[in-house]
Amino acid sequence: MEQRRELGPHVSVLFGHEQGKYPDGNTVLVCGTESTMAIDPALSARSAALDVDIVALTHAHEDHVAGVSAVAHRSLMVHEADAPALRDRTELMRMYGMPEADWPAMDAIVAERFHYDGWPGALGFAADSVLDLGGVTVRAVHAPGHTRGHTVFLIEPDGVLVTGDIDLSTFGPYYGDAYSDLDDFESTLHAVRTIEARHYVTFHHKAVVDGHESFAAAIDSYAAVIERRSSALLDLLGEPRTFDDLVGVGILYRPGTRPPVFGESAERYTIRRHLDRLAREGRVSSSGDGAAQEWARA
Repeated sequence: MEQRRELGPHVSVLFGHEQGKYPDGNTVLVCGTESTMAIDPALSARSAALDVDIVALTHAHEDHVAGVSAVAHRSLMVHEADAPALRDRTELMRMYGMPEADWPAMDAIVAERFHYDGWPGALGFAADSVLDLGGVTVRAVHAPGHTRGHTVFLIEPDGVLVTGDIDLSTFGPYYGDAYSDLDDFESTLHAVRTIEARHYVTFHHKAVVDGHESFAAAIDSYAAVIERRSSALLDLLGEPRTFDDLVGVGILYRPGTRPPVFGESAERYTIRRHLDRLAREGRVSSSGDGAAQEWARA
């Protein structure tokens, strides 16, 4: 696959390994007559010798900052809701939401593998902020759910939407952090689906989707994974099970694929959010208390 693609007179994408497969990602460059920007500099960007005015992040997760310390820049920014995690790795651990006993192991991963230094001077921008780089504008569109501050960037006049971790993968939406929100993610997908652009750049997997029709079809398939997870959970609840039983089987990761350190907590948050939704809808009920509490189809 080509290493770089020009998407317009001002925008290009630097493809990561295997179209940005985790732990890598796809880095977007925006060049105006007055300023330049890198969006989500990934691990592969560390070898690109980039020098820009601004580094902007769709959110504060480890893989989206992996190239920051190797990119010469004058300012670093993320949505204000994610800024505390970008400034301080302790806040990042709180955002992930795993048990504190696992923080040292996760902290070592983000520091050593992803070069996550913590940037106390990082700026926080508000939703719908617009940066004029000279002949090209970058609009920050708040798109929460994955994180509280997750943001997509609309770049005009080139007609490019940078979608961050709305990555359109077959894995589906990820809302497994303490600060994730399933309802917000679904609302975000409905809203982002309506944004007209010529090109859509995902941080992982798809890399570039051309045309709104193709993007809308891809986002519909991506969003459908949410209901498939609910259906999988309902199948498990054909007989009563405790919450820990459900986590042991899982609906997020296939058997044997759960990542170390954070995978267990991600599974727990995901199942809890689906159980809460299904309970609100009257599709599941629970009985008992504490660790003995059992869930079943209503």
